[in-house]
Amino acid sequence: MNHNERGQSVVEFMLVLPFVLLVIMALAEFGAAFYTYITVNNATSEAARWAATGDDHIPSAACADQSIQWRAQQMSRGLLDCDADTDFVVAYEDAASGAPGRGTGVTVSVTHTYSGRTPLPGLINLVSGGLFPASWEMTSCSDARLERRVIAGTYVSSAGHCGGS
Repeated sequence: MNHNERGQSVVEFMLVLPFVLLVIMALAEFGAAFYTYITVNNATSEAARWAATGDDHIPSAACADQSIQWRAQQMSRGLLDCDADTDFVVAYEDAASGAPGRGTGVTVSVTHTYSGRTPLPGLINLVSGGLFPASWEMTSCSDARLERRVIAGTYVSSAGHCGGS
């Protein structure tokens, strides 16, 4: 191999490198987004189960200890928290009649704002002229039937379950 061919290899490498980095960033971003989606989904399911099985597990806007939101936060290993990027909604069927009783449906819905972990979403947003958002919402909803009576408190009434029925 002479001196000119080594220079050609460097030029070819430099031409291919941006595409290789783009693929690596896309794989990393997809993996992080998928992990976040699975975590939000599992935390929501666990929070609904927590709400159904405990007689003192009540909703709390501040994620108080042992609340339904606290359980979702614990099961997400710190991904979900009670700030601007996560919205928790806990609703009971027929809650207007007082404290929900055994067999009453409880619905837990979590909406989490996912922001990209790599510069890829921002880069695509720049190239596409703003058509691709740099962050997006991931929503999960889970419902369960109460196995015990819930202690008295303030409850949000809900007519349906997850899925809009």
